[in-house]
Formats: sequence, C-alpha cells, structure tokens
Amino acid sequence: MTAEASATAAWLRIEAASSPRGEAVLEMPTREEMGNRSGVLHGGFTALLADSAMGRAMATVLPEGEKHYSFDLKLNFISTGRIGERLRAVARVLHSGRRTGVAECRVEGEDGRLVATATATFIVFLPAANS
Repeated sequence: MTAEASATAAWLRIEAASSPRGEAVLEMPTREEMGNRSGVLHGGFTALLADSAMGRAMATVLPEGEKHYSFDLKLNFISTGRIGERLRAVARVLHSGRRTGVAECRVEGEDGRLVATATATFIVFLPAANS
C-alpha cells in the first residue's frame, strides 16, 4: 500500500491502485494458504480487503492526524473468491462527519465478476485542534 501500510497489508501483499479523494482501490493476490476447506478463498480475507479499502477511502477525506476505526461491517458474499486470482476492492465514502463516517465497497474478481459488497461505519477521532 504505502510506507505507512500495516504489517498485515504488507504480508498479504495488498497494493493501492489508486486513492483519489473519497475513494480507494486496493488489490490483493490470493494464495493457496488463504483457502478454506472447500478450496476457495476464505471469506475473512474478502472482509479484510473490503474493510481496508473503505478505511483507506475514509482517510482521504479526514484531516491529517485523525484516527478512524470501523465499528460496524456488513458484507454480502455474491460469488466465491478463487485461489490464485487478484481481487480488486473499490471503495467510496458515503458520509464523513465529525464523529462518524460511512463507506461502501465492491470486491471484484479478475474477470470482473462481483465477489462481495460491503458497507462500514467508522468512528472518527479528530486531532485535538479540530475536535
């Protein structure tokens, strides 16, 4: 992602494709060890990618020095993520307030099929000068 990417994002090889204001596009390659017993991507990795993309989108609209954390995540699985493909999460901010924010995300497979949709609500902690 960036120099300030988490250790988890680096381990999963999540990359930022773009992050214009109010949006973020992240991509993640899937690997064999991310599979479930059925041989498809474990849903937890899909959720992590969507949450990361929405969090990054929120970061583009908030002042420097703020902290934000998702406290509600709703994920709808549409189709299975496939081992060996690169997933793409496209997120955008729906609301950015002084204390909360809301974002939505679409996770797509390499072939463009919809893998999941998600929404998240974030708590926002603004820097002391902006609170």
